[in-house]
Amino acid sequence: MEIVAAIVIATLVGPFLIGWWIGHPAFAAAAWGALGLTVLIRQAQVDTSEGLAFLWIIVATAFSMAAAWYGALRRERARQRELERR
Repeated sequence: MEIVAAIVIATLVGPFLIGWWIGHPAFAAAAWGALGLTVLIRQAQVDTSEGLAFLWIIVATAFSMAAAWYGALRRERARQRELERR
């Protein structure tokens, strides 16, 4: 159960919070995309010949990018509502 919690935090919660902190959806998603690309390149260099590892890296990167994008989008919308109230 602890490993599942660690994976959820690393893949969804962390990127959401960092995306919220960055505050720009495209930049937040790009940061996680770059991280995923770096891991994918390193996996290709190691060449363990496991296609499943590449698939999971791509899936985890996509989930992380989506979470970061959504976190930044939430903050951006909250900022816009705050500006409209003024």
